[in-house]
Parts: sequence; C-alpha cells; structure tokens
Amino acid sequence: MPSLLGRGLMFCTGCENYQRMSRREWLRSALGAAGGASFLGFFDPSRLHAAPRKDTRTADSVILLWMSGGMSHIDTFDPQPGAAIGGPTRAIPTSIDGVMISEHLPRLAKSLGRLSIIRSTTSNEFDHDRAAYLMHTGYEVLPSMKHSTLGSIVAKYKGPPKQDDNLPPYVSIGIDWAAGYFGPKFAPYYIGAADAADRNLQVSEGIGERRFTDRLKLLHELDRSFRARYPRHPALEEYAQHYNAALLMMRPRTAKVFDLDDEPESMREAYGARSGFGQGCLLARRLVQAGVRFVEVALPGWDTHQNNFEIVTEKCLELDIAVGALLADLTVRGLFDRTIVLLTSEFGRTPAINDNQGRDHFPRVWSTLIGGGGLAAGRVIGASDAGQAVADRAVRVGDLHATLCQAMGIDFAQTNHSPDNRPFRIVKDPAALPIAELFS
Repeated sequence: MPSLLGRGLMFCTGCENYQRMSRREWLRSALGAAGGASFLGFFDPSRLHAAPRKDTRTADSVILLWMSGGMSHIDTFDPQPGAAIGGPTRAIPTSIDGVMISEHLPRLAKSLGRLSIIRSTTSNEFDHDRAAYLMHTGYEVLPSMKHSTLGSIVAKYKGPPKQDDNLPPYVSIGIDWAAGYFGPKFAPYYIGAADAADRNLQVSEGIGERRFTDRLKLLHELDRSFRARYPRHPALEEYAQHYNAALLMMRPRTAKVFDLDDEPESMREAYGARSGFGQGCLLARRLVQAGVRFVEVALPGWDTHQNNFEIVTEKCLELDIAVGALLADLTVRGLFDRTIVLLTSEFGRTPAINDNQGRDHFPRVWSTLIGGGGLAAGRVIGASDAGQAVADRAVRVGDLHATLCQAMGIDFAQTNHSPDNRPFRIVKDPAALPIAELFS
C-alpha cells in the first residue's frame, strides 16, 4: 500500500528487507566516547534529581521521540529476564525503586526517575503505516480524509512561539506528515537531517543578497499579475502565506536557531556527534528553548524481524546517549518543567522469537515513556502479562492524546470541522481520559 506517512520512514515493503543503519562496532566508535563526554559537568545523572516537580502544570512545548518501526518493549522498557521470551537481554535497576529496564539503557536507567513509564500501551493496528497514523492522529485511516496530527493540534491551539513568531510552531525531524484538515498553516516544518537544518534558510552560494533581492522583486511582479486573475483564491492565499513565512524564517535571528554549528563541539558530542537522532534531539532542545510548540524526532530502524537482539543493542546505544543528554540538558536549562517528553512507537514486538532471531509486529501491548511539563514523575502505569498482553490499566491512544492535551491546556473534547464541514473531535474516543496518575 502507498505510504500514508510522507518522507523520512525506513520501512521496506513487507518488512523482509530491513537493513541496519550501522554495525555495532561503528556505533560504539562513533557514539561510545560521546556517552562519556561532559560539558562543564552538564550530564551528571545525579543532577537530574535536583529540581523537584512543581505541583502546577506548566507545559507549553512537546518533544515526541518517535521510535520508528516498532520498538521491542521486551528488550527495552519491559524486560523479562530469565524467561524464554526474554532472550539474552538482561535487566538493570533504575532510579525508580523496583523498576528494571534493559541493560543496554544505562543512562536512561539512572535518569528514569524524572519520567514515568507506561507498560500497557495498546492498540489493534498491526500495519506500520496504519499504526503510526493512529498514534499521531488518534484516528484510523480513512481513504477520504487526512486527519491532523497531535503536533498540528498543539500548533493550532498554542500558537506561534512567543520569543520569535517567525519560527514555525511545529517541526518534524526525520519524518514528515500531511497537513490534515487544519490545512498547511499547521503542517510540520520538515527537516530531513538535523545537521543540515539551516541550509534551506540561507541564500545559495553564488547568488548573493542583491541577486536574491532582484529575483524576489521579479517573483512578486509575476505573482501579483497571476493573483489578479484569481482574487482571494484560498489556495493562492495559502501559498502567499507560506512564501512569506519562509522568507521570515531566513532572517538571521530565526535561522540561527536551526544552526547546530552554534553549539560547542563538546555539546554535540554529548548527544552523539555522528548520530542523526542525537543531533535531532539537540536541535529539539534548541527549538523548544526558542519557543517552538511541538518537535518530533524520529529514530528509525526498529523493525526487527531479523537479528532483533543485535539490532536493538545498536539502537539502544544511540537512544541511550541522545535521550540521556536531552533530559539532562532540558533540566539544567530550566526547560524540563515546561516541556513534555514523550517516547513511544507504533507498536511493540512479539514475545515469541521467530526463526530469524527476530520479533514481529505486536500492538497488543508495548511501553511508552512520558515526563516533564509538570507531569508526575517516577510512576509505573499499567503492566503487561510477561510482555504478552495488558495485565493492568490499558492505556489507549486516545488516553495518551487526552493526557498531552490536558497538560498543554487544550480542551481535548472539543470538535473541529474539516473543509467539507465534517466534525472531528480532537480526541476521537469520548471515553478517553487523561492518565490520572500523571496529574496527582
């Protein structure tokens, strides 16, 4: 089936030809030293407990860390040591008493007390595209409609960044989404690679400012003539708005936010200097610091039908370094209390290990991390039955969306209308509720 998700995903048709991004040895040489990097003592995990959680909800930004492909919950946040389904993955203690996670996530284990872990996320979608669409929009796929994503909802209701309204309210790094029924104004600004994020905001080499200005003048003349023939046409109005927004983003102050070369090399190394995901997390911090409302960063490669344990070890190394650095960075800069961090996937992986030492698609239960923005920390919500089914406190997609909306001060029960006047609730399921444990 054609992809519903746009650019940036790394699924192959049928998933049979999955290729790893790199070998474990390359990752260790590229990232291992970065994990020990420290910027003025910045990433000492013990510092993550210095700031107590405030009682009031303070969220005004979201960072969604999207584990694209279906992350194995059993080999990450819901390990089953000693059981046959657990494979070779061992469990280690965390900063939440009595909670164990994978041995491959030592930095996250130390900082987990800043977050809460949901071990009972569940849905009915086995297909990558359909499951990812559901997780992002809260709706099942409809051939006649593109629903707006959670990022677009936050962008619409929270508005442009207060510090610089030339910045887009919604940025997506490594994965793209359609605008949905809210229209292009609330679509994500897509960035393919974080370390090249500012290239489209610069005048091309060899053109120069004067030539660029002359071209703009000519374009405006042609545009004025064309638009005179179609006055107030909605599509042309949207085009003009986007064009003007793009020009405003090219202003030096705004474009500088996207320039990772502005960061000390030690900071870039701390996130994983050769990790696209790590640099995406660093850019996400810069963006929320500048007031961007919703930033998504994708880490592809979790579709482990083959060689699950080798691949998950590699992905966890990249994940652990980047997210550990992000949590510390947000905390030290005073951004954590106003930024929700959500780490999830479209589904989990089967408890059964297949003949190729892989795990297959499994939406019956998987794990999600959430924290920041004034949400309660150190909670374990729900449980699986040895990773095979929800044993306690099922958390559905609507509950996750309702939780984020409530934390952001958005009425999740309100209804919007598509261009053809079809009504759509922000959270589809009327029975969906915010996760109460995160607000107590």
